[in-house]
This record gives sequence, structure tokens and C-alpha cells, in this order.
Amino acid sequence: MHRKTRKHIKALLFAGAFFFGSTAGLPDAGQTVADDRVLQTTEGVVTAGAESRRENPYGWEKLSTYTTYFSVNDKGRVENIRIAASLIDGVTVQAFGEFSFNKTVGRRTAEAGFRQAKIIVNGEYVQGVGGGVCQVSTTLYNAALKSGLQVTEFHPHTLRVSYVPPSRDAMVSTQSDLCFFNPYAHPVHISAQVFSGGIRVAFYGKGKGLRYEIVSEEKGDVPPPPPIVKEGDK
Repeated sequence: MHRKTRKHIKALLFAGAFFFGSTAGLPDAGQTVADDRVLQTTEGVVTAGAESRRENPYGWEKLSTYTTYFSVNDKGRVENIRIAASLIDGVTVQAFGEFSFNKTVGRRTAEAGFRQAKIIVNGEYVQGVGGGVCQVSTTLYNAALKSGLQVTEFHPHTLRVSYVPPSRDAMVSTQSDLCFFNPYAHPVHISAQVFSGGIRVAFYGKGKGLRYEIVSEEKGDVPPPPPIVKEGDK
């Protein structure tokens, strides 16, 4: 199968923060604050003809792709990532339609096959069913930003995660969702593929020859609070 490439004159256009998100609280103390902006460029767009039919069944253009990596040693976490990705893979967001992570994946329960793994609760790592699913939502979130879709709801973790740069994560729970809106007059197809040590999310549609990149700018640091001294053994 031949790869068809449509070449465009390279240009850099500042698009601004065109997406809308819920920050769900202030940054953690001691955390670097980053101001994310989205830049759009008219670079060459590779058609999806070189992609597998399973990943891109309609033969549409690849709008964006994003990959994150994980350790294969935590079997429970890997299985949770695999299950969540399989439920997202193949979803098509209709023109002017909205995607909801929680509605698509459903509740992360043992009955649904999800396992115990580390999750973040109140700023601490604890064991919980469905640990690792937030890496799927985070990978999806970054791919959505790069595709030109409008993020309508997202929530950061209370702790920094290791698989994306600061301010680029999207936590999901029973109370917090990841949602985005398709502003295009055509459907957008989602591919979510898990491989050994990573997950790749791609969006396919009828693009306009634009490419989006996320650019972060540090605005400052939040100083840590005074140390807490407790009487007793420690």
C-alpha cells in the first residue's frame, strides 16, 4: 500500500487556548505552574492509507496521535489500561457530538474485570480498583488537544504523574470526567492501541491540513507550605 503525503507550505500560527477545561482546584504546593498554549501549523498531513484497517477502518487522515509509556511489571495496572483502551478503541464521535470517558468506559469495578493497582486519593498513593485508567484518559486528552477537538471537561491529579509533562494529565473518577466536543462537520474516529510498555491514541477524520502542538510556558512556582511538626513517635 502506497503512502500518500499532501505537502503544505509550513507556517506557524498561534491559535490560542481554544479548548475549555475545568482546573478543579489550585496547583499543589511546590509544583511548577505551566501555562499550556496550542499552536497550529500547516505541515504535511499523511493520509491514513498506510495505517492498518483495524486502526483506521474508514481510510481517513490522521489528525493526531499521542503515546505514553508504562512499566509492564505491574500486571494489574497493565490489565486496567488494556481494558479501558479496548472500550475506547473504535469509537466514532459524530459531527458536533461530544465524547465522555466515563460514559464510554463505564464504572471501573471488579465485576467489569478491573484489578487492584495504585491510585491517587487525597494526595496519596493507595491501592484501588482501576488503577492506571487515568493514563488512558491522559493519553486520550493529549491526543484530543493535538487533533483540534475542544476539551470541555478535564481535571488534573493532586500529585504529579510521571508519564506526561506537568499540567498535561487528565484524571478520571466516578465524580470527574474527561469530555471533548467535535467541532468538525464530519465524524472523528478514535484508535487506542496498547503495546508492550505503552499506549498510543490516534484520531482520524477529514482534516483541513492543520497540525496542532501543545506548548507549555512556566509562569512561576508555588512555594511549599511550612513544615508540619507532629508530637509523638515521629
